[in-house]
Amino acid sequence: MKRDKGLFLYAATTAAALAASVASHAAEWPSLPSGPTDEATVWDPGPRWPALGSEGRESPAARADAEPRRAQPSPTAEGPAGLSRPRTRAVPSADAAAGDLGPQWPSVTAEAQAAPVASVQQERRAQPSSPAADADVTGSIVREPATPPAVAKADSEGTWGPAWPDLSAPTRTAGSAREADVTGSVSSAPLVTKAPVRGAAWPAYVVPAPVRTFAFEVGGRYWYSTGKADFGFRNGAPGYGDPTSTLDWRDTRGHAGEVFGRIDHRPTGVFVKGLIGAGTLGGGTITDRDYFAGQYVFSDTSSDINGDSFHYGIVDAGWSFNVPRAGFRVGGFVGYHYWNEKLTAYGLTCNADDVGGAVCGPPGSVQIPYTTAVLAYEPTWHALRLGIDGRWEFLPGWSVAGEVAYIPIARLENKDSHLMRQSMSDLGPAPNVISRSSQGYGIEAEVFVNYAVTPFLELGVGGRYWGLNADTGKVTFGPSFGSSYDLTKFEQQRYGLLLQAKGRF
Repeated sequence: MKRDKGLFLYAATTAAALAASVASHAAEWPSLPSGPTDEATVWDPGPRWPALGSEGRESPAARADAEPRRAQPSPTAEGPAGLSRPRTRAVPSADAAAGDLGPQWPSVTAEAQAAPVASVQQERRAQPSSPAADADVTGSIVREPATPPAVAKADSEGTWGPAWPDLSAPTRTAGSAREADVTGSVSSAPLVTKAPVRGAAWPAYVVPAPVRTFAFEVGGRYWYSTGKADFGFRNGAPGYGDPTSTLDWRDTRGHAGEVFGRIDHRPTGVFVKGLIGAGTLGGGTITDRDYFAGQYVFSDTSSDINGDSFHYGIVDAGWSFNVPRAGFRVGGFVGYHYWNEKLTAYGLTCNADDVGGAVCGPPGSVQIPYTTAVLAYEPTWHALRLGIDGRWEFLPGWSVAGEVAYIPIARLENKDSHLMRQSMSDLGPAPNVISRSSQGYGIEAEVFVNYAVTPFLELGVGGRYWGLNADTGKVTFGPSFGSSYDLTKFEQQRYGLLLQAKGRF
């Protein structure tokens, strides 16, 4: 029982001590009066920063009143554990009346400020002012109000841009950064600047064009060309030569127009290109010779070429490697070439031969007038192309482009029509001599020099060469086409000048 009473008394004593401690600590916090009072109890944690403006400085009366107050001992509040904490009873002042119950830091008197401020001002008058020097006098940081950039209105020239204040000659009011650096205080004095002026316009942001997946080229060309075709076969009969007969078509002039295009898939470098064209042929001559064994010419005639036409097409697919910064592109391709020509010869004149004109007639004699068509020729090629192409921009706006293709295999069919021998007792209806070969070969090339008039339009001039040959094959004669003879030669060429206009997208 006595033990329980002892525990109860100990618990009550401990609770009373804790309550007194809480009350003591609670008493330390200031209680703001609801109305004006003669005194204000504040917690004085330490010295107070001085206010350098005329409004924030202590008046002489306030300083005189504060001196005895600071010298007097502070009342204490005791807690349950015998702890005490100094209390300060502030004498009413202008700050207290205004509700300024914040920390009371020691005041810097006007006399203490005057001396360093005067010395710094004298030094400032003697030396040129700079923002760096103002900041480095005491090593302190001066915080001044930041001035946001003003947005200038459009001037007469329509230029827009942020206008920043002109800080070349700033002026400050009393309590400047120099004075703030001397005392180590933070100045709240406003920064007085000149009126904002219009600054330089910010550069316009250009949205970069998205990288296109495909690049396109399309255009048109004019091709002025000259061509030739040589044909030969042997009949294998005793007493005849090898070749037995030749037909040589020379100086056939052509005028053609064509359209072309190219599509490049940029991510992979794969491309497809092609062209299609057609034109007319005219001019030139054809010479027809027949040989005995030992290549003695027993017949030699010539006729004029007066028509007809030709048409062609190419399609290629390949892969290219592009170096845009160097303006260079190179690639390889595989493709198909279709080429067809029609030639018609008129008239017939006998030329000198090795038998004194016994077969044809005297040299120079016209056996058939030149208003009569005597011979028609229609070779058609189907060729496989393997090649490389490239482009190089060697000067701004100037580029050279070209391609070279090897023809490893080509198929030929030539329809030869002897128009004066269409009776069934002779060669039969035209075409009455057919030549075929599946072992043709050749080479094709073209090159252009282009100038970019605009980023999307190029004009160019260039040249082109096509040459296809067949050394083996078969030649059949009508009207039955039952027997065949050896084809010994078929060569066809066309070359000339190209003019082009090309759009690039």
